[in-house]
Amino acid sequence: MKTSDHIIEEWLVINCQSGDRKAFELLVKRWNPKMLGRVYYTTKDASATPDIVQDAWITIIKKIKTLRDPRAFQGWSLRIATRMAVDWIRSNQVNRKREDIRKTAQAEFAEHSQRPDEGTLDALKRAIDKLPEEQKMVIQLFYQENLSILTISGLLKLPVGTIKSRLFRGREYLKGMLENKLYQDEKE
Repeated sequence: MKTSDHIIEEWLVINCQSGDRKAFELLVKRWNPKMLGRVYYTTKDASATPDIVQDAWITIIKKIKTLRDPRAFQGWSLRIATRMAVDWIRSNQVNRKREDIRKTAQAEFAEHSQRPDEGTLDALKRAIDKLPEEQKMVIQLFYQENLSILTISGLLKLPVGTIKSRLFRGREYLKGMLENKLYQDEKE
């Protein structure tokens, strides 16, 4: 048996489907508290809940014409809101994982990027001077001038692969020289 509440709700949905803005406002007024409760129950985040519910209402207004049975509005609308809450949780978990990875990488970088001592800097400068001219040029443009590989390629009129290769070989040479210098320092 239909109650007057069910009849009113069906009438609101039908009018909303025909574009009646006032009917939509009444549906929002009627169902917003339940949606807020459902979304908060799902997310446990009071600050995100109103935004998720607002997005759910936007989806509902866009898709309400596709609702075939106006009596199904309650379940249909709450499913939309719940799905959006679950999507928010998933997105938040991915963003949290990315942030954790970024923080870990920053901490590891900070730990390993202590300022080298003057002896190491001098050794690095001497090692750069010993590089073949083409590697030396690429290393200086990349690290001292902060130019991109693509920019260096255009500047030197060489293929990107050649620039990458010279940069790699130059780094390997410098790495070997610095490791040798650190090894010599440890022996002394």
